[in-house]
Amino acid sequence: MLPLNKISRLKLLEIIGRINFFKGFTIEQRELLLQKSKVYNCKPNQFVQSELDHNSHFYIVLSGEVEILKQGGTQALGVIKAGQFIGEGSFIKKRPKSATARALNEVIVLCMDQDTLHGLPVVLKDKFKDAVIEGMAERIVYLSGQIQDFHSKYSPQL
Repeated sequence: MLPLNKISRLKLLEIIGRINFFKGFTIEQRELLLQKSKVYNCKPNQFVQSELDHNSHFYIVLSGEVEILKQGGTQALGVIKAGQFIGEGSFIKKRPKSATARALNEVIVLCMDQDTLHGLPVVLKDKFKDAVIEGMAERIVYLSGQIQDFHSKYSPQL
């Protein structure tokens, strides 16, 4: 991943403005978040994160798609799209990454670490945490539906 330097702050604010994760943030709060965090560009097949990473970075996909893999695996476990995030388990619990994420196409991610989060004003920190919780809840609903669809398809009818 390379730091994203070729896009203006105004363009990044426009991109972030379209992302559901940031819907509860004011423009000023989005600007501050951009100032404090890092934004990276990933080319297709580049890793956003690996299970071998020893960090607790949290990534929000701003554009593009990322596939989720288990180390050494070739079968994708899922695809993360713009507006979704990865790394929340290690970010919250400060534990190793549970999966590897690889860019499927040109990807832009916003990276947040614990030090950056703790340095934010309380209001912004709370909004960030609320957005993470909302995103995790959406993922649980989605995965529950996937499980239900699987059981409907493959379970014997009684």
